[in-house]
Amino acid sequence: FQIFHKFFLIVVTGAWPLKYLAPANFEVAKNDLKKWGYCLLENAIPSDLNKKVLERLIEQAAAEKKLNIAYEDGSKTKKWGEFNKNKDNTGINQRVWMLPNKGAVFLEILEHHNYVDCIKQVVGSEYLISSFGANIAKPGGVAMDLHTDQWWLPDPVRRDEDFLPSGSIDRKKFNIKVNKNIVYNNELISRPVVSNVLIMLNGMNKENGGTLIVPGSHLFGRHPDKNIDKNIETISAEGPPGCAIITDGRVWHGTGANISKEERLAILITFCGPQFRPQENFTLGIKKEIFSQLNNYQKELFGFKVWNGYGRIGNPTDTFLSFENEEIGELKI
Repeated sequence: FQIFHKFFLIVVTGAWPLKYLAPANFEVAKNDLKKWGYCLLENAIPSDLNKKVLERLIEQAAAEKKLNIAYEDGSKTKKWGEFNKNKDNTGINQRVWMLPNKGAVFLEILEHHNYVDCIKQVVGSEYLISSFGANIAKPGGVAMDLHTDQWWLPDPVRRDEDFLPSGSIDRKKFNIKVNKNIVYNNELISRPVVSNVLIMLNGMNKENGGTLIVPGSHLFGRHPDKNIDKNIETISAEGPPGCAIITDGRVWHGTGANISKEERLAILITFCGPQFRPQENFTLGIKKEIFSQLNNYQKELFGFKVWNGYGRIGNPTDTFLSFENEEIGELKI
């Protein structure tokens, strides 16, 4: 049914955005994002910045690998997400986390570059960074399972329907029961609260592990299921250095297998609404000397700005927080 539905969409409403777009076509990109759950945007960051980021990432990743502190996964023996600081050397794809601490050039990515208007369409005018890292897909890696990036968001339910409590949701358990006959939800779907920006530092294609996407799946109203969706069709995102694939957090996607002879390097920034808990705890993880260099926009992205009273420490009138907050302690009269 889903494959037929996709065929219907492409015939009736137009082709998927298989190729990247010129920088002036922001409205086209935003329309693709709404229609298909993703878009491709050329020059998401300036070309000179892209080059500097690529060089710094290669240096950082090599150093972490040499010091045996690299995080690697995505092999036949070490599944995606199985991290243990490279002690067994069985992972292939390498992740580099907490980029704000690993070079000033990474902070330059977090300006009002071309991708900002697209993510605002998904998450709104205020947002946080949930994670800010790099994914290096190396030759021999396996494809990632299809997934959504807001798997943790409770699904809509009917008034009389049993549901899985929000604190019991995990990556393998989304609903209290699964009806195997239902493959498409024509009634209620969750709203998007996450947007990903993946910047292709050295270009992306099917051969080097380009991101696999199921176009239109952000409107399916459910998460992918390995049994139901084992034959689902995907496309591979393609673009030159500096191009970005920007996604709606509900779209089904995953890193492809790199069958080329070259590494595929990409920056991955996950944005979420200001109500949600980020993947990386920047308020604890950012080094103090790095924090002192942040502008207010960057502080807001990393969760140092109070949002409607949330994220505050003690004073309800605070706007921005710092590492040196003078808070009231235990008192007696």
